Amino acid sequence: MAVQKVHSRGDEHRYLNATEDEVPKRKIVENSPTLASFKDYQEKLDSRYDKYERLMKCSRDMTIANKRIIFLLQRISGPVNRDQIFKEADAKFLEVKEMLKKIASELVDDDPYLFNRAFSPGIQEYIEALSFYFYLKYKSLISFEEVMETCTFSNTKGNNLVLNPFEYILGIADLTGELMRLCINSAANGDRNVSFEVCNFLRKLHNTFASLGNVSKDLSSKLKVMKASLSKVEAACYTVKVRGSEIPRFALAEMLNSTVVDHVDY
Repeated sequence: MAVQKVHSRGDEHRYLNATEDEVPKRKIVENSPTLASFKDYQEKLDSRYDKYERLMKCSRDMTIANKRIIFLLQRISGPVNRDQIFKEADAKFLEVKEMLKKIASELVDDDPYLFNRAFSPGIQEYIEALSFYFYLKYKSLISFEEVMETCTFSNTKGNNLVLNPFEYILGIADLTGELMRLCINSAANGDRNVSFEVCNFLRKLHNTFASLGNVSKDLSSKLKVMKASLSKVEAACYTVKVRGSEIPRFALAEMLNSTVVDHVDY
């Protein structure tokens, strides 16, 4: 900040014990280029912080909406109308897509990686919900390109949301927890084929992730959770295969839960 000098350096000793009124006032030069630059920096930083907060709020809303979709899809393991659940999930995904559009509009003419941490949790939750939906419907893993298609809103490149491939990997890693719940619920409901299908799918997924190595702290922690989920699924499938005929159906769910806890290495 530019100021007008009103006293010499040697005069400073005279004002050490002076009151505020006795000290000469420094006059601010309003048309200083330095002052104008700092005001410009202030406006840019305030704008960036405001955008960061808006993206965080949108990410939280996305997380809540996608969790509701996952809870809805978990009902498929019971005796329900699958088509009706998929129809309800499609309607909820349309709401999530509007949130994705909002994030994309906020990032127009900005580097998305600059604000990545603001909306990353919501994107990961979205990929988890979408991949779970895709698995239930097609019995396969959704690709990164297929996820990107859901984030394409127009032919104009700047209006579409650019996803970080690493967010896709982290979102798929979270999928294993939902598949574990699907396996146990299906086994408890007597649908053993689904349980063994999920077990084989999880094994392939775990082996693929393990081959990536220690890429990042986030991925390493998710890999530990994935291994725990796989252990629970294998324990449940073992119980169904070996002792399934001995256990009444009404007691199978409780038996599976107790067996899962016993086989998990904490």
